[in-house]
This record gives sequence, structure tokens and C-alpha cells, in this order.
Amino acid sequence: MVSSNFDIKVLDKASEILAFELNLLELQNQSRINIPVYLCIGQEYVASTLASILEAKNPAIFAQHRSHSYFLAFGGDKKSLLLEIMGDGEKGCARGYGGSVGIYSKKISMFGHSGIMGEQGYLGVGYSLATNRPTIIVFGDATLEEDYIGPILGFCKLRNLPVLFICEDNGLAILTPTYKRRTWSAKDLAEAYGLDFSEMDDDPYLIESRLRTYDFSQPLFLNIRVQRKNRHVGAILEGDVAWDRELLFMKQFVQIHGEKTYQIIRGKWLKLDSEPCF
Repeated sequence: MVSSNFDIKVLDKASEILAFELNLLELQNQSRINIPVYLCIGQEYVASTLASILEAKNPAIFAQHRSHSYFLAFGGDKKSLLLEIMGDGEKGCARGYGGSVGIYSKKISMFGHSGIMGEQGYLGVGYSLATNRPTIIVFGDATLEEDYIGPILGFCKLRNLPVLFICEDNGLAILTPTYKRRTWSAKDLAEAYGLDFSEMDDDPYLIESRLRTYDFSQPLFLNIRVQRKNRHVGAILEGDVAWDRELLFMKQFVQIHGEKTYQIIRGKWLKLDSEPCF
């Protein structure tokens, strides 16, 4: 059984994130943003779901370069994020040094990413070891190929640290598909180091069913398959995607709560044609 109001929270958070990212696209088109921007359009439901389930546990967050969705879903200050991406050296969340990649928030204990592939892995595990605090570490499928990822999984298991590893797996390293990069899978890697492992599509109801009783009493690795709508960086569309989570979730949500509820929540952040309302 789905937790009460879980999917309402997910829709609200995902709609806010999408509105923010669409606003960034518009600012890019106006040449008001002149740095690389890593958008999460198409995979915003992962962060929205995780926050809806786990934010009450007050986890620390060590995310990857594509992390606007985590910043917003867990309650980071939206204005400071926008100003950071626009280069504001005073009011940006990283005082203009982080851009779209290295975004920080003391309020939600989110630590930024410098751009070094996988650094959030060993930093997050070290933080969890020092504090024993629930920690979420997020990376993409290409990061699994960095040579220090395996050892941190093993260390996490050895010390039984309260870490949730999230791999947002779109099957691409920029444009190179997984089958051209390796013969092993995320499951092979996680289970080789003894971690509890689950794999699923980015369906909020599936993720919720797996994490409903998760209490950070042991490490867990989730490989979540996603379909991003934009290229690795910038506004170029990726092309055909295998599924559109936004449309799939809308159908599921409307069946449970009705179309009017969907439109009310969506309309807080987006017009019916998906333009941002702020």
C-alpha cells in the first residue's frame, strides 16, 4: 500500500523542478546564462520520490554534477540556486564558484560536486563514517567505471554505514552506450562487494515500495533506470526516449486522485503547456 499523500508530494516536487529547469532553458535562449548547464528534465521524478520518502530522516546529500533536482526536492533555496547558475558571487548558493555543477546548501546538508567523476562517493562515505548520519550518494552509470567506486562500496559494507547509493542509469556516458564500455553490470559490482541491491525503472511507486521500510540501518544500492530528455549538457534534445516518466506518472496519478487534483498541483508551477509559472 502506498504511503498516504506520497504521490501528491512527488508530483508537487517534480512539477517545481520541471518549472525551474524550463526557466533555465528560457534564460539560456536569452543568452543570460553563459556556462554549461546540466539539466535533469525527464529524470526529475527520482529526486522527487527520494525526498518524499526520506527527507524526514534528514540525510546528508552528496550528488553528482546533475543535481538541481536534489537541491530543490530536498528543500534547497531556489533563488540562491538560480543566482548561482547566473554567476552571482554574493547570493549564489556557492557564491558563484559552483555554477550548475557545484551546488551547496547548509540548510539541507547538500555538498557540491567539483566535476571529478565519483568524488561524491568517497567524500560521502567518509562523511557517513565520521558522523554516522544517514547519507545519500548519487551518481550516473558512467561513474561506476571509476576505479575507486568498488572499494568504497566494500568499505561501506565492512563498516555497515548508513548510506543509500543511487545510480541514475540512462545507459549513456555522454553519448557512449553501456554495452560499448563494459561487460559487467551495476548488479555485478554491488553484489561483488556484498551490498543489498535493487534495480528498477524510475517509477515513483516502485521506488516507494522498495524504500518504504528502509531505515539506513545498512547500506543499500539502487540502480534506477532513467530517460533524460536533454543531452549530457545544455538544451539539445536527446531524441527519442524509451519512455516519458512525466506522462506515465500522470496516468497513474489521475487514476488514483483524479484529473482535477493533478491539474491543481501541476498548475502551482506549470501552465498547461508546461511553461514555468515563475
